[in-house]
Amino acid sequence: MSLGKEAYLLFSFTEQGDMKNFGDYAKAANDVLETFGGELLVIGARDPSISKFEGDWPEGAGLTLIRFPSRENLEAFWKSDEYQSIVDLRTAILPANFTIGFSHGWRGEVTS
Repeated sequence: MSLGKEAYLLFSFTEQGDMKNFGDYAKAANDVLETFGGELLVIGARDPSISKFEGDWPEGAGLTLIRFPSRENLEAFWKSDEYQSIVDLRTAILPANFTIGFSHGWRGEVTS
């Protein structure tokens, strides 16, 4: 995937409930991700895989980072019937905390 107009979905989480069914969500979500060109870059990273450089990061919190080829692909994934049909599998275990970022192809040029 080339750099340019990618979109990134960052999911940060702290475990709140019984994680035994999370594998069902992860498998189903991965299948839907692939349909929309999603690529898992970081999967469930937690201490000690996370280095804290500045600010606060809750102890025991984790993160997953997913790259999509475009904003349209990310939004289509998020709004798809396939993904929406499995959201309850995730929200029953983990509270939602998603951040979405979009690349604008910045190449180090600063404009004023």
